Amino acid sequence: MGKPSEGCGTCRARKVKCDEARPVCGRCRKAKRTCSGYRDPLSLWFRDESQSVARRVKGFASLDASPPLAEPPVLTVARQKSASEAYPGHRTLQSPIPIVNFALDHTFQATCFFLNTYTWFNASKVVESSLHHRAGPAEALGEKAMMAGIASVGLANLANLRRSPSLRLSARREYATALQLTNTALCDPALVRADTTLTAIVCLSLFEIVACERHESLEAWIEHSQGVATLLELRGSEQLQRESGFWMFQALRNEVLIGCLQKKTRFPPVLVDMPDRIAANLQTHSFPIDGDRLVKVVAKFSELQADIREGIISDSNEIISIAMAIDSELGHYASTLSAEFSYATGTWPGDVVSREKDGDNFSHYQGSYHIYQSTWACNVWNNYRYIRILVNGVILTHLAIAQKSQPGVEYDRFKNQCVQIRGLMRQLATDICCSIPFKFGVAGQDEKNVFDSVITKAGTGFTMLLPLFVAALVDGVSSPIHDWVMRCFNVVGRAMGIDTALTLIDLLENWPWDASA
Repeated sequence: MGKPSEGCGTCRARKVKCDEARPVCGRCRKAKRTCSGYRDPLSLWFRDESQSVARRVKGFASLDASPPLAEPPVLTVARQKSASEAYPGHRTLQSPIPIVNFALDHTFQATCFFLNTYTWFNASKVVESSLHHRAGPAEALGEKAMMAGIASVGLANLANLRRSPSLRLSARREYATALQLTNTALCDPALVRADTTLTAIVCLSLFEIVACERHESLEAWIEHSQGVATLLELRGSEQLQRESGFWMFQALRNEVLIGCLQKKTRFPPVLVDMPDRIAANLQTHSFPIDGDRLVKVVAKFSELQADIREGIISDSNEIISIAMAIDSELGHYASTLSAEFSYATGTWPGDVVSREKDGDNFSHYQGSYHIYQSTWACNVWNNYRYIRILVNGVILTHLAIAQKSQPGVEYDRFKNQCVQIRGLMRQLATDICCSIPFKFGVAGQDEKNVFDSVITKAGTGFTMLLPLFVAALVDGVSSPIHDWVMRCFNVVGRAMGIDTALTLIDLLENWPWDASA
């Protein structure tokens, strides 16, 4: 018996070749037929193989269902010299997406889950646009890469939530497909600039965060973020003229910035300056000035980190001076944010001590919680907070070095500086903790169980990871902040299905606290 067809049910019934696009095949979509979905490949193997092989497969399944994989490959982005291609802007979806069988097609379920929860970089608008646009062979490749990437993240997230080895296996297959298709798309001078290709690359990096099984996955994510940086540069200012491209740029530029801070490399200047060149000419969408102001300050800190790492600046007094100037800019930034970033601080009316002992309590942190006007405002505030903690950490480190190298410096003055800086860092970390009830959707709510609300907010878990991790490092392993962060990571990992949170728990448990004191 030959290999069973993996095409959709409608194409198999009509005995025509199916392009196997997800979530629905392109042939059905173009003909406006109802796509009946795809069969589970695993079930085909069991049905078509001999009884002997079937028994062997079942025997393997009874062993470890998810064997360790080799280190995942990383995208490489080659710069192209060819001309760019114009892409249609966003249009409202006029017709419903063809119906498929949800009960049979886990990939479709995963795609819908992703589009509903990972809303922060506007992938849904790119998908809607691609559904309307009659794709040629080249564009179809970009679409397939994007949809495979989306499916891989959704399947990985659902696999973690349901503890499903079979979904995890499917997620890895979709990831491998997305990686292969994306690398092919990157060789095309037109597709390398397409929204579909950029979305696919973002999904590859998200997969590393969601399906993180080892510390090396964090390194792979950083490598993908460098690929995102290259693509954002290649796409140029034209991407900012379209609303979907503009908001993708805003979200992904932050991802690139995180990667630069982790690797202590320089943030690409073109990504700092690009919005300034087109801000005055935007017609269809507003320019978020406050978010852009923060990026410019953080880019200066990224530059300082790179200078220290490369030995360009080694004098501790000079480093302290530059870092203090950056900290002053951050303080001014926080005091001049626009009204849409104002937030309220609520006070828990009940018994704080008894609620703190409740392991499921996430409605407040030590009696306080924040209420923001939007998730975007909360993210901007937390980005400011963790960056300022990092800047002051550099100041503290080099104050200690300067004190040892200059023993004649007045000790009391040095001690007072350290106490003041420590107090600021502790307050910033506390504010990060007070923002989490809002992110979980349970701020100030006595009876609402966090595990009932966070699954619908799974996509926001990604934005909590770095602020919480930095906050946990401020006071060490025995502090209330550290305990709170560990509990929050447990929710992000177990209830949101983002495995990197569990890896970060392991990192914090084994952190060399004495060395960092």
